[in-house]
Amino acid sequence: MTPTSIESIKGGGWCRCQSTATKSFYWKILAGFTFVSFFLSYTVYTSQIRGPGSYAISSFPGKESIQGTSKNSKPRAPSDTWITPALKSLSPRQNPSKNEIPTFNPRLPSEFFNTLSGHYVQTIVNCSAVLSGNQTETKRAEQIAKQLAEEERSAGESFNTPQRKEHYNTLSETVLKLSTKSLSQDFARLTTQWYLNATKDCAWFKQTRGYITSSLTQEEEEFPIAFSMLVFKDLEMVERLLRMVYRPQNYYCIHVDSKSPPDFYAAVKSLAACFPHSVRMSSRRVDVQWGTFTVLEPELICMQDLWEVDQNTTSSRDTAGSQPDSSQRSSSGGNRSKWKYFINLTGQEFPLKTNYEIVQILKAFNGANSEEGTIKRANRHRWKTSPPHGIVPVKGGVHTVLNRFTIDYILHNDTARDFIEWLKTTSIPDETFFASLNYNPQLGIPGTYNGESMETVPTLARYKMWYGHNCHSGQTVRAICILSTGDLPRLGRAPELFANKFYLHQDRVVIGCLEEMLFNNTRDETLGTKAFKTTFYENQDFVKNQVPIH
Repeated sequence: MTPTSIESIKGGGWCRCQSTATKSFYWKILAGFTFVSFFLSYTVYTSQIRGPGSYAISSFPGKESIQGTSKNSKPRAPSDTWITPALKSLSPRQNPSKNEIPTFNPRLPSEFFNTLSGHYVQTIVNCSAVLSGNQTETKRAEQIAKQLAEEERSAGESFNTPQRKEHYNTLSETVLKLSTKSLSQDFARLTTQWYLNATKDCAWFKQTRGYITSSLTQEEEEFPIAFSMLVFKDLEMVERLLRMVYRPQNYYCIHVDSKSPPDFYAAVKSLAACFPHSVRMSSRRVDVQWGTFTVLEPELICMQDLWEVDQNTTSSRDTAGSQPDSSQRSSSGGNRSKWKYFINLTGQEFPLKTNYEIVQILKAFNGANSEEGTIKRANRHRWKTSPPHGIVPVKGGVHTVLNRFTIDYILHNDTARDFIEWLKTTSIPDETFFASLNYNPQLGIPGTYNGESMETVPTLARYKMWYGHNCHSGQTVRAICILSTGDLPRLGRAPELFANKFYLHQDRVVIGCLEEMLFNNTRDETLGTKAFKTTFYENQDFVKNQVPIH
């Protein structure tokens, strides 16, 4: 082509070609060059944010409406570890010092949390205002909670016949809505039947429910926690509890009361099957009867199950604060660190701290157990004979936080076995077992209390409000307040790890706001915009005065 074939671009005008065919030819060359440039740029960009076997963040679907999602249009779900490789490529792994938060490149994590926010952030209730004590917003939130509870009661009464119940479950497949749509948007009720259907496709279920399937930080990945969950009703509450405490490096044992309905057990089993490397059903089921040894028995079963599940990893004598080498870390079920602490939960409880905060608190404990105890108020009428081996009975609670050494002692020490046999002859043994082991230092269990102020040692395992202490719901079970929306300001400030107890059918708002609080804190801690100080926990008497490791 001669220089006169095409003139240079002048004044923003386009070239003039000798013929239409020639002009079309150069249009095609320019379009092809543009496409190749865009494709190469996009490939470089996505290679930075995609790990092997994972999805680019731009392809991760946003908040999906469960109601509007049909079986044929299920969103594509990432694998359990889709976020971790990208985090590794964006920022080097770090060993943060105490009270420091790992520094990540904020681009990917912020997109990740923006995607999940629709599953946790409420739109009807101003949760942040309620948590901060705003009286106007608290009253409004309480009114909404009461209306939701009334509508749920009405819905339950309307579906009393088998035909009605069948229709109720059919509606639940697209998420049963309460009668007032403006209120049900954030607080849709999920039934047992919905979970049975949804967990048939685990990837879709985890994505739809917004599970965080990454350890998020190295500290969390290297400090696994073992949880027992004793449940018997209200599958949605159970699942929401699991969703908030779930991280792939942790271990979970779920015990379902043998009296529970078959469909409830089947749904819990199906839920657990969606997390095969982390969640397991208890190896045995018990008919739990309050006040008897059967309350303690499921805890012992889960302890044994959780002990056995990670015996192929590092040495069973790991200390509470030890850190394995990188070859032992995995978020998807390969070689994993042994769990450091055991925390027992029930289906009517909910966390007050994020997983990151719980890890920081347990590290601050430095191997100490958190368990209440008293001799002065011990109910001596509960036993007829003295316990073996000179153990002094101590009254405490079933809610506890125990280090790995204590679980080892419970499962494998002859003194513990004899004590358990003695407990079978007593009433309400669950209130005697953990406390007695923790406050008899002559047993030599590392992490148990050996100070002089047992009667004043606080329990940080569980927040409980006893009857007569300004219970907003006005309802109690065995003198323990049923927590509700009006209690949110106190719950948000509480130093305890978990709170007991909640009834979802009576107040859905309180759980929704706690979910939002925990999600926001998780996001801010991961992105490095929020620190968590552990001075309060480090200075506890039971931390400073504990039986040392032999």
